[in-house]
Amino acid sequence: MANWADVIGGKQQTMPYPLAPYTVEIDQMDRDRWNAILQEFDDANLLQTWSYSSVRWGPNNLSHLVLRHNGEIVSAVQVVIKTIPFLGAGLAYLKSGPLWQPRGTRKDLEILRQMLRELPRVYVIERGLLLRIFPADIEGGAAALPALFEEEGFQRDVKVPTCQTAVIDLSYSLEELRGSLRPTWRRNLVLSERNNLSIRHDTSTELFDIFATLYRERLTRGRRVATASIDRFLEIQRDLPAALKMQVMLCEFRGEPVAGAAVPCFGKTALNLLSATGEKGLNLRASYFLQWRLLQWLKEQGCRFYDLDFIDPQNYPGITQFKSGLAGRLGFTPEYLGPFESCGGPSAAFPSMWAHA
Repeated sequence: MANWADVIGGKQQTMPYPLAPYTVEIDQMDRDRWNAILQEFDDANLLQTWSYSSVRWGPNNLSHLVLRHNGEIVSAVQVVIKTIPFLGAGLAYLKSGPLWQPRGTRKDLEILRQMLRELPRVYVIERGLLLRIFPADIEGGAAALPALFEEEGFQRDVKVPTCQTAVIDLSYSLEELRGSLRPTWRRNLVLSERNNLSIRHDTSTELFDIFATLYRERLTRGRRVATASIDRFLEIQRDLPAALKMQVMLCEFRGEPVAGAAVPCFGKTALNLLSATGEKGLNLRASYFLQWRLLQWLKEQGCRFYDLDFIDPQNYPGITQFKSGLAGRLGFTPEYLGPFESCGGPSAAFPSMWAHA
């Protein structure tokens, strides 16, 4: 099986590469058109939706660039613009993009290369901004993608560490995936299946609201600092169009929700973005039952990969053990790329201000 690594006032402008029939459109779309474009990419993700960025940063701070090849859209990106008043400096911030894998096509690094040439031209040269990119891609060992960024003049910001994740290749059969589970994880799954648990799921705000209660309970129980604002994600869920809403799955015991997850899954890859287990769910091993049923559902929907998101053996050994156990022998644990920067002009003097944007 192949892993993941294998596999604001502008106008339309023409790229200055005479041998390559590429053209770009800059800030020539509304919310509905952007939502439609997203659904044409295998690497589409929640952080590139209009709803996510408008709730997070404000709708007036968004910029969009679309790359066409022979008239067909082959790459697209949503960029957040933040400026420093009176100084003529600012940031073009790009998270989980650009999108460069049109649905049903093979990865073509030339598309990414052309987009990496256009982004600095538009945002660095023409607008005088610091361009910071956190790609959604991961690297499988060949280092082709980091090399491509460097070839196109981007510098890796070594002050920001990369994060590791665990990924499941859903092209394997359910029997193979279950056999791949780590022994302790599989044993807990068997025990959970004896506990009369049930699953309910849809994309409704009502179900997300129930899940949010579980999420807050988890934070209170563990006295943890929230890594994600659940209220903000609830607002995003309300704002997303039906085709792009997160799938909310609840595990229930005698009609009472005891565990839950909210997963965006409209591209080739589903992301384990938000999950929580209530107090009663711990002894019932509800998280094992929930994640296995979620994996089954994602496979039925045609998702190719399930990204379990962020593992850290040193600081979060329990979470890492759980996710690594689910990924099993057939999973892999790569690192995300980036961040990469391209800068010039006055914004180059302020890179430290954006280290954690």
